[in-house]
Amino acid sequence: MKALNNKEVLLAHLKFALYMVLLVVLSQIAIFTFFKASKAEVAEMKLKSGDSEKIFNEQIAICDDYEEMMKIYRNYDVKTDDVNPENLSRAIVDRKLRMEDRLKELPEKDVQFHRFLLSKLDGFMRTRDSISALKKEEQRRKVDLTRCKEDYQRQRIKNHKNTINGTN
Repeated sequence: MKALNNKEVLLAHLKFALYMVLLVVLSQIAIFTFFKASKAEVAEMKLKSGDSEKIFNEQIAICDDYEEMMKIYRNYDVKTDDVNPENLSRAIVDRKLRMEDRLKELPEKDVQFHRFLLSKLDGFMRTRDSISALKKEEQRRKVDLTRCKEDYQRQRIKNHKNTINGTN
């Protein structure tokens, strides 16, 4: 028993199969383009994040240079006798020049803060030098005052003994 609409059923099945093949091909093309576009986006993101990571690492290195320069500068106050001030000044200037070179390599918008700090560094150093000089002057005056006080007390004791002994 053969159906009377066998030809129409066969055409419907072929039409359905054709639609299925077409949909599978379209979905494969969509998935392929998605992965291709995603791969390109990931490559672009890696490229941009690589630049950002490089800039970040340079900024961290510049901050480390600031910290190292401040450690060197603190040696002025801590070790006044053992350290040659000219060597310390040269080390600070070397660090500052190295930081300026690093700042030139990076984009301006990424180093504005570091440039500001570097521009204010000389004023800070002069202020710190003034404070160090005042501290040294204060220490010297304290020593002088202590010595004068001890001399006065010795003289007073000596005068008191002379008075007790009856000799002037």
